[in-house]
Amino acid sequence: MAPPRPGGTDTVRIHLARASRFCALLFLVVLFGKSAVAQTAYQRTFSKNVSDVQRAVDELREAASGRLPTLEGFVEPGEQPVDRYERGFYECTFHVNATPAGGAVVQASAKITAWYKDPLPARSGYRVLVSNGHIENDLLDQIAETLGPNSTVTPSAAPATSAPRSTSTGGLRPQFNVDPPASPDPTEGESSSRKGAPGGPLVPLRAPPSTFAPSAVAAGESVESMKARRAADEKQAQDLTSEIKALEEVLHNQVRPTDLAAVKKGGASIYSKASENSPVLLTASAGDEFQIIEAEGGWVHVQISGASRGWIRRTHLEMPADRAQGEANPADAALAGGKLFKVSRQETNAFGGSWEPLKGKSVRVVWVEPVSPTASTTPMQKLAFAKTLLVKAYSEVNSATPAVDGVVIVFDSADGGQIAATLSSLKQLADGDLPEAAFWKQCSLDPPESFQESAKP
Repeated sequence: MAPPRPGGTDTVRIHLARASRFCALLFLVVLFGKSAVAQTAYQRTFSKNVSDVQRAVDELREAASGRLPTLEGFVEPGEQPVDRYERGFYECTFHVNATPAGGAVVQASAKITAWYKDPLPARSGYRVLVSNGHIENDLLDQIAETLGPNSTVTPSAAPATSAPRSTSTGGLRPQFNVDPPASPDPTEGESSSRKGAPGGPLVPLRAPPSTFAPSAVAAGESVESMKARRAADEKQAQDLTSEIKALEEVLHNQVRPTDLAAVKKGGASIYSKASENSPVLLTASAGDEFQIIEAEGGWVHVQISGASRGWIRRTHLEMPADRAQGEANPADAALAGGKLFKVSRQETNAFGGSWEPLKGKSVRVVWVEPVSPTASTTPMQKLAFAKTLLVKAYSEVNSATPAVDGVVIVFDSADGGQIAATLSSLKQLADGDLPEAAFWKQCSLDPPESFQESAKP
């Protein structure tokens, strides 16, 4: 692996990781001083040999750590509300061991940390949360997929009996492990995918007790000395917290991935399928970012965490600029070369045509004429301009008083024509529930040859 570039993203990440590790543990020692609790491990047994399994584990290097868009669904419930936590990160470590039958057993343990914002600022800081096994199971599923069908001996991933769980139900209470390593080499038996890899701002799964363990009170130490030592520790923790925030800001301002979509407004649901009738996987908050897998109609397939994926309405997302341009409709692109039409006037009155869906009903009528009287336009260009006007008019009349039942576009030219659409069809188009081709079939195109190449004689 190439050495980190001075001043680059790698250097920032390394400093951020080091500062976060020490600051998080220092806060836990100073503020809580509780007994250490072993982190739960989840395991799965495979029929493949150790080298094949280790190779599959190594391929998870990129997915084994990263940011969590939300903590809901990934940590066990506890005494503190989840909405007090932000900037969640996870890091999963693996231990691969041979089985007597010639296979291999993989133990996965995820460490989840997040910034806790306490009503008392002095109690705010990074805390370690208890994983509910969602991340571990996702990653073990990926290993099984890499190894191929029928490679799993045990049917599902379950907590390893060798890693006892805490009897506490406070899943969001700070916890850390200061037990000494089982061997002189703290990385022995750990997946090579995590050895030497600079991680995010996460507390390591095991911290050397000589460095981070609560120091014993010296015999005969005075109360004043203890208070002074604690004050010095708290001051150091505050300084490191400030450093973390500065490094995070630097990291945020550096080059960002181009395939991330941000949630516009909190409360957006992410479904297991591209349907609102499918189960809701989680509810996203404003500003949450997800990697785009694909876009299909009014839905976007996004990666949540590890192997977890879901579908979210396109209207809930701020799409990347290059993605939005790349998915532009060909008809819209035809308009990009120049402005061909302009709106001459508009009014609201009764529909005078014989089209049954709007016959005798109140409609918004928009008259359109070419910018140049001598310019010739194609049916595709007229449809593209009409679509833009229809969507814009719908947003204006949807809550207008008095209410209207539809929108009519009248092209005032020699090769003109008239397009009429109901509000229900316009709503489906605006929400992304109706493909454009199907939308035009629900409209009145009069005469058809003015808007369809195939209808011309």
